[in-house]
Amino acid sequence: MKQRMFRSAIAAAYSCLVAMPALAQGEPVTFADLAGQTVTASFAYSQTIRRIEENRVVNNENRQTVTLKIGPGNRIDQEHRVQIVAPNGREVGVNVATMTAELNKPRKWHHGELIWLFDQGRLVRLQTFDSGGRKITIAFKRGPSGLTCTVEAPFSKEEGAGAVTTTAAVGKVKIEVLSAKVHSNSCRVAKTPT
Repeated sequence: MKQRMFRSAIAAAYSCLVAMPALAQGEPVTFADLAGQTVTASFAYSQTIRRIEENRVVNNENRQTVTLKIGPGNRIDQEHRVQIVAPNGREVGVNVATMTAELNKPRKWHHGELIWLFDQGRLVRLQTFDSGGRKITIAFKRGPSGLTCTVEAPFSKEEGAGAVTTTAAVGKVKIEVLSAKVHSNSCRVAKTPT
């Protein structure tokens, strides 16, 4: 009798636990939900650039990984890795830069300004260049096994200014981005190791 009651209690508790994530899945993700998490967003561009000083057009692959450790409050620790790969598969160079930012507070970043915003389950990094900019959007959802994410990272031309121009992270030369198409991307969320 006791064993049957115990099994019934376990079965009832289990069914409640199984049902709970289904209810939580529909709730929007908040920035507070990301505290203590590490977000890793990777994307690769097939790009054509013009090295301005040499007036030379170059095709390559630009692989980028943004790793974010979301701290307490509004703190974001960012590591941004850029790897340039030539069409023949040879690595041209790598640059890794780190910074600490605070949500909704603009700051200098390389050769422009940068700000992180959070709205309707999306963490957005707006960045300006010499001309134009880029918007990296990481969208979060609740899934059966926790938080999931997707990433988009298009470049944006500045109205009336022509092409996107900046200083390359690898090589530190002035470039004009003639085209940059994302051909692969991935995103994951995991608890930050303590």
